[in-house]
This record gives sequence, structure tokens and C-alpha cells, in this order.
Amino acid sequence: MGEDSHYQVLGVKKDSAPEEIKRAYVSLVKQYHPDRAGNDEAKKEEYNERLLKIMAAYEVLSDAEARKSYDGELSAGTAGSASSSSPRGKKMSGMAKKSGDIETDYPISLGLAAYGKGKIPMKVAGEHVEVKVYPGVRRYRVEGRGIPVDGKPRGDLYVNLKIVPEENWEMDESTNNLIHKMTIPAKVAEHGGQIPLDLLFKKTIKITVPAGIKTGDRFAPPEGKGLGVMSPKKRGNILIEAVVAEKKGLFGFLRR
Repeated sequence: MGEDSHYQVLGVKKDSAPEEIKRAYVSLVKQYHPDRAGNDEAKKEEYNERLLKIMAAYEVLSDAEARKSYDGELSAGTAGSASSSSPRGKKMSGMAKKSGDIETDYPISLGLAAYGKGKIPMKVAGEHVEVKVYPGVRRYRVEGRGIPVDGKPRGDLYVNLKIVPEENWEMDESTNNLIHKMTIPAKVAEHGGQIPLDLLFKKTIKITVPAGIKTGDRFAPPEGKGLGVMSPKKRGNILIEAVVAEKKGLFGFLRR
């Protein structure tokens, strides 16, 4: 395997089980999460490049058919380098665009993707660019920030935002709902009640848990209505996926 293989990126062996690959992926995403870079621009750029490679590697290795095909390419020596996901800018692919257009992928936190209006700074083709981000929008065009070709005006830059996973949170892009896997005390699950929920935008609310909830059940607390993705087209809600904690005390001791 080359140094840039997907296995090398995730730090796993070629015969690693899917569970090992997922554990490595989750650990690396936590390590290189955008929030951990702080205001250090050099570190932020390094983390972003690493994250794109990590996410691209997991996308292939977590899919049985894609992994099998990739392993065949590795054996034949035709597998592409994992560094191709680097946010340095690349020529447009897929649909026809004017010459000089380039596109790039860029990682974005789930919180910013769902709620944030803000600007993200990035370095593309050796230049610093700022992209204004809106909730629910994943693809942007920055006019005149592509490359010049044959003396013609510069092309445009297209930016595809890739959402960085957040522990215990996921997004349903078809509904714009945010789904949160939440541990609920056994007594509250049995009788119902209110418990705190830490939202992605650094705020805590109390949500109402209906009585009789079991592990794996999903429910939509009224307090989470409209607090999903703040897209102008369709605002989502928050859904809770319950993980009921075991009861403590004598009976809990006897079960162990």
C-alpha cells in the first residue's frame, strides 16, 4: 500500500474489521475536529486537509462494495491517492463549466452547517478566500476566484461543504431534522419528565420525555420544533433517539 492509501489515512490494517475502521474514524474526527484548531490558521488548514482525507477514506472503507473495489485497485496499483481530497483547488468535473473554473471540498462543523450564518476562511490554489455560509446550503460559487486561462478573465471557484460528524448527532438532509442519540435515566423513561439537552449552538434547553420510552425509540419533543436545520426553504426539527440507562441499586447489581 502507498503512504496515501485510505488504510494509511485511518491508521488501520488492510484486513481490519468494519468495527475497527469505524473506531479509528471516530477517533480521528474528534482529534482533527475544526473546533480544536482554535484561531491558529496554520493548524486550521492542516486539520481541514486531514479531515477531508479521513472522511474520504471512511466513505470508501465503510461501504463493503466500495472497499472491495478499492482493494482490487490497490492490488493492481491503480488506486488514486487519498490526497486528491485536499482543499487546494481542482478543475471542475461532472458538469460543463467555463474554462478556468475550479472546485474544492471543504470541511464544516455540523453546528455551522445547520445554524450558522458566517464566513469560513480557506486557502485555495495558494490564495486566501472567504466564503459566506448559509444554513442548509452545501455548494457555493465564488465569482472570479478560479484561474486565468489563455488571457481570458479568471474562472469561478465552486466550494462543496463536507459536514464533519458530531458525536451523537446526525442530520437527515431529506427533512432537515437533526437526530440526537440521548441517554435517558430509567425513571424518566418510565414515567416521563424533563431533562436538559445541549444544543449544537452552545445553548441548553429542557425537553419533555414522554412516559414509556424504550431504547431505540424516537420522539419529537415540542421544545425541539424548529430547532433543526435553519434552512430558509424548510426548517427542520430535533428528534431524540433514546438510549435508556439501566436502573441502579440492588436490582441493577444483581443483573451484572
